[in-house]
Amino acid sequence: MYTVETSRHFTKRFDPISGAVYYVLSTRVAPLQQGFYFVNSGFSDDGRYMWFYCAFPPTSQRALGVVDFLTDDVRWFPDTFTVDSYMVDPETGNAWWGTKSGFYMRTPHPDDYPRRIAPLPKEAKGFFTLASTHLSFSPDRKELFVDVVSGDRSVLGTVNIADGSFTEWYHTEISTIYNHALFNPVDPNLALCAHEYHSSPFGGPSEAPPRNEKGEYPRLHTISRDGVNTMYPPMIDYASHEYWSADGEKIYYVDGHRIFSTNIKTGENKIAVDCDRFHDLDELPVTAWHSHATADEKYFVADSSFYDHGLTWWRGCPSKVTFYNTVTDKALDIVTRNPALPRWTPEDPCPYHIDPHPRFVLHDQYVSFTVTTDGRVDAAVAPVKGLLEATK
Repeated sequence: MYTVETSRHFTKRFDPISGAVYYVLSTRVAPLQQGFYFVNSGFSDDGRYMWFYCAFPPTSQRALGVVDFLTDDVRWFPDTFTVDSYMVDPETGNAWWGTKSGFYMRTPHPDDYPRRIAPLPKEAKGFFTLASTHLSFSPDRKELFVDVVSGDRSVLGTVNIADGSFTEWYHTEISTIYNHALFNPVDPNLALCAHEYHSSPFGGPSEAPPRNEKGEYPRLHTISRDGVNTMYPPMIDYASHEYWSADGEKIYYVDGHRIFSTNIKTGENKIAVDCDRFHDLDELPVTAWHSHATADEKYFVADSSFYDHGLTWWRGCPSKVTFYNTVTDKALDIVTRNPALPRWTPEDPCPYHIDPHPRFVLHDQYVSFTVTTDGRVDAAVAPVKGLLEATK
């Protein structure tokens, strides 16, 4: 079977400043090709399939493409368009996603067709906005956890994969949006979600959620199967872009400068990485934008945003991707600078969410992310072996 290093569809790149090695998916099946959003891997566990996002301007939706490392073929599937997110089943390599008509699965095989797993829950119909921010399997792989935005509230719960039925765990009050939900990887009765937006009941603009009576920023929540909502205050003042540790005991998140963890069993809060220490803060106002940890929680990746047009970030802004070795307390920029592309500006930003979104994939052997170093939007992969060698 081929690998990222041996496939004819990838081109080796060296970062001109750090010397880090990464591989760009250079075979084009779409004008824009991106790595997966960081909470889900685009790889199957056997290394055969790597799915990636495809975009075809000017349509605002995206579709999926796939690399088959057994046959060394690349293809894309026009039957996968959605504004929602995607998930890859690590065991089968099948892709899953949501749409306004329900939740779907398709195999990587070109002769197959998408199969609807479940309709949109009736609890969310009428003022439907989004079927799911993320998708995730229950530990026994019998359910999907979904966060449906319906009008100006959210409905969270599980879809039974066998029969398509929906079980509501929780719904928010009017003008309150919970999203970014993820099943706990160990506990089938617990899910993580984010209170990301709050809006006026009279149709005003969405804003960050108001702080509670203690002055705490109420981003981080868990929801239990019996409907118990638990809020976890951030260690310092702010929280964003959360995900579970591999053992299901910790919530990882960032505040723009550091990577934190909160242990839901012990209540212990830690700074896993102080990203500011490794960067020039005159250039980078945001050093911890999105992050991800290896299963053993020794190594981290995160992206950063550069000051540009007088702003701390905008969709399509210049960025970088960094690997952090907490064993040696060293860091290495995988990509020193992702340039902004001339087609987008702060006044006319990119509609495709092309932040790098780095994450570890394929049993922590690689880091996947999105780059613009070749003057276009590309999916890229960096071998972790070289990153470890450079930071030993």
